[in-house]
Amino acid sequence: MRASLIFVRDRRFFSPPSSKFLRRRQKSGYPQGNEHYVLGEPPLGIMYLSSVLKEMGHDVSLTDQCHPEYSDDGFVDSLTRERPDMVGISFLSNMCYPAARNLSRKIKAALPTAKIVYGGVFPSINARQIVAAEESVDIVARGEGEGIIRDLAEGFDRLIDIPGITFRSRTGEVVETPEREGIQDLDSIPFPDREAIGINYVASLPLDVPAVIWDRAYTSIVSSRGCPFGCTYCNCPTFSGRKCRARSAGNVLQELEELDRKGYGAFTFVDDNFLLDPERVTEICNGMVARGHDFRWACEGRAEPKVNGVFEKLSTAGCDLVMFGIESGSQRVLNGMNKKTKIHDIEQAVSHAKKAGIGIIHGFFIVGSPGETVEEVEQTFAFAERIDINSFNFNSLTAFRGTPLWRDAVDRGLIDEEKDWDKMFPVHSIHPDSIDSRTLFALRSQLVRRLLRRKVIRNPGEAAKVFHRFLQCMSLKDLYLLLTSSKSDSSTQRV
Repeated sequence: MRASLIFVRDRRFFSPPSSKFLRRRQKSGYPQGNEHYVLGEPPLGIMYLSSVLKEMGHDVSLTDQCHPEYSDDGFVDSLTRERPDMVGISFLSNMCYPAARNLSRKIKAALPTAKIVYGGVFPSINARQIVAAEESVDIVARGEGEGIIRDLAEGFDRLIDIPGITFRSRTGEVVETPEREGIQDLDSIPFPDREAIGINYVASLPLDVPAVIWDRAYTSIVSSRGCPFGCTYCNCPTFSGRKCRARSAGNVLQELEELDRKGYGAFTFVDDNFLLDPERVTEICNGMVARGHDFRWACEGRAEPKVNGVFEKLSTAGCDLVMFGIESGSQRVLNGMNKKTKIHDIEQAVSHAKKAGIGIIHGFFIVGSPGETVEEVEQTFAFAERIDINSFNFNSLTAFRGTPLWRDAVDRGLIDEEKDWDKMFPVHSIHPDSIDSRTLFALRSQLVRRLLRRKVIRNPGEAAKVFHRFLQCMSLKDLYLLLTSSKSDSSTQRV
């Protein structure tokens, strides 16, 4: 079989590097030898699928829509030359759905016999609706794709026997096969195909201007899948069934050895909660130290007491960035989100990470919850000022299909499930108990600027270290824009 896999992007989550960075790279390129550089995360989903198919002996081509020379028409032209049997289109959110739909229509018009398969979080949660609404889509793969792609590669004549897919029958009926059990032995999956796309991914902070964290050859790793928690704003529980499966520490260390051999110098663990099992984290960190690795790396986790003992291990093993989903400085708001974290525990986790020498501690925050008051928003910013984070972003709470927040809004009559399935709604725009949009935007903009000023004044040495890091690859003009700008709809600032 010949397959072509493409990752469709939300343009908010990647950017071109600065001219200053490119000038540095002209003098000294990364070991992978790729011509193009993009600030963003590699598309691990299709990279895993490519490795599975190649292991089976199939021909595969990979495309990331963030490639600087990408265009839909150029991609379709390449498909008409390759004549693939299957085109897999992967994307994460409803923000990408219009672009994916337009692309699949062009592909179907040019290659009517090729099977077009959607995969990813949004397609998995909305599989029936997509197949019913979009004739260019033949199949939607729900959940993990490695097992499904193996079955599809063996032929499309008995789709009804493949668990975990939704498709349109010859009579036009939407058919959903039974749910597919998650892969229990994640060590059995081959490592991602990192050579097939031709892009140097660059570790960066998601700002309005290009801010590089590490000027090293970069990639990402997923060492576990799923999350056992049930936060109201997150669709991960729907996608993973609130189950978490982890690769063994030994398997993760084998992948790190491969990255070291290939010349990578930095990576991010993109697990939903890398710190979930402190014993496994300790084993991974000890293994990295024992092997003499010199990586700079990042991870994300919950701020809870059981993680406090691992930060020294992280720091010793090269961890330079820890990201916490803090969300709010109000315990009442946290309880309403079903976050199951305590304000005191968050303070303690941040303090332990700082004392361990982690270079950047980032906090994710959310404002605009139902019933949240102006005073509680101010309380959240005051909390962000008090704790030792030197990086942060404040987003508006948004309802996505597949989350408890969405279901509650449907039950209240605020969202029409049948008409609105492909949309997302900032809660402040639909919920009568939320702070109105104008007030929330103005308040957040004011408080973000104040927080930036106070962080710099309170700890100028810490701010200077981070700014010095940025200025290796960022112009003074971009740094000025970073310090003086704040978005109206999705403010993201870090110092």
